[in-house]
Parts: sequence; structure tokens; C-alpha cells
Amino acid sequence: MSDKEKVNMNGGFFRPEEKPFIDKIGDLLLRTQSMYIPQLTDFLNLRQRAILDNLVNKYDDLFVHYYGGYEGAERVRGIIAPDYFVPKQSDFKIALYEVRYPERFANLHHGQILGSLTGSGIDRDHFGDIITDGKRWQFFVFDDISKYIEQQVDKIGSFKVHLIKKDFQNDLLMPIDESDDETINVQSLRLDTIIAEAYDLSRTQTKSMVEHGKVQLNWVPNRNPSAFATIYDTISVHGYGRIRVNNIMGKSKNNKYIIFVNVIKK
Repeated sequence: MSDKEKVNMNGGFFRPEEKPFIDKIGDLLLRTQSMYIPQLTDFLNLRQRAILDNLVNKYDDLFVHYYGGYEGAERVRGIIAPDYFVPKQSDFKIALYEVRYPERFANLHHGQILGSLTGSGIDRDHFGDIITDGKRWQFFVFDDISKYIEQQVDKIGSFKVHLIKKDFQNDLLMPIDESDDETINVQSLRLDTIIAEAYDLSRTQTKSMVEHGKVQLNWVPNRNPSAFATIYDTISVHGYGRIRVNNIMGKSKNNKYIIFVNVIKK
């Protein structure tokens, strides 16, 4: 096994495109250490959280706390703080919104809501999970842009909507989980290989999908089929769903990688 493969298996490497995030987190860590004042991050995906955990472990007197609005949230905000600090829920500065829409005539889905939020000029890092119980839809966002989002988002798809600010204690819905945990065996950790195995497609199909911009790695478009995935990476495939790499468990007797993934199929 090559050094690159070993690094990919334990998730302990950083990609060149992750350097701006690493630099930003590095500044927050140094600021926390020098000023001894807690620092709040944007919403982080699983890969970013893994990077932050890796970096904060280099500081003996710092700790990071996470919260995304509910237990098990995928996108969370972090508070980097001295080890004595115990945050309150309000310290994370997260607002909860529900989307009111004409339920008799509209059938919303995650991609529509995501598109409307980003289309209104809100940075992806400023809002968290989008959740549903199969009928109602809610999402989490920076509390300090509440007024802006209420004014800017009044339509999703072709339907008029109203965004209603909700209380975490009384109004948070119980999201349904439409994903499945699976163990797959793959010849390599390339994007096209993992997608082919997860969705039962040919390598020719998946290579073309990546090259034509149908795939995102950690919510960033990636047109390189031979790019490698690692632990906590999320692979989004247009028209098919999402694959999250939860663990790389080594190799099988026939020299294939054994990968534990969480898959959403549309």
C-alpha cells in the first residue's frame, strides 16, 4: 500500500483546495489561545469538522463544542474555546425557520430549498441542515441574518412561500432519515469507483458524470474522476443522491477497500 493510500485510509491528510478553510480555522485557534475568548465558526460539514478536530488537538488548553440545532445534525457550528468554557445553546447563534407553502399543490424537496437559499445571496456556510418529517420543512441559519432571509426568500420553485421563525424547544420537528448504511467493496478510493458501486452504475457512466460536472465533493464541484475520497467526505451525485464515507475499514482478501457508507437514493 502506498503512503498516499495509507493517508487516505485514516483521513489525516488535507487537500490543496482545503487550505483557505485551514488558514481560517488556524486564525480562530490562535485568536482563542492569545485572547482566551471563545470563537464561533460558520456551519461546518463533516469533512470540515474532522479537519477542525485534527487542528484543535494540537492545542492542550483548547476545546471545540458543536451544535447544529438538534442532536445528530450533519452541519454544525463550532465554538472554539478554553477548556473551562461551557457554552449555552444561545451561544451558537442559530435560528430555526419553517417553510410555509401550499401543501395541496406543491411538493417541495431538499434541492429546491437549498437552491432558493443560495440563490438569495446567502453563503452556503451560513445555513445548516434542511430537515423534513415528510410534510413540513425546516432549516437552520445564522441568527444575525434572520431579517434578511425573511425579506429575500418568498418563493421556492414556482410557489410562493412564507418563512416562519420557530422555537427550538416547542416547534422543532422530528426529521425522517431516508438514508441507508451500507458496506461496499471497491478497487480504489476514486470518486467514479465509489459512485459506480454505491449506485450500481458502470465506471464509464460515472466517469462521464464526474467529467460533465454532475458530482460535488463536500459541496464543491469536482470534475476529476480520479480524485480520492476519504473519511467524512460527502459525494453528491446529481439525479442520484448523496454518499457519505463514514469509515474506511481496510482491505479485503481480494485486495479491495472495504468502505462503510451512508447513501441517500433519490
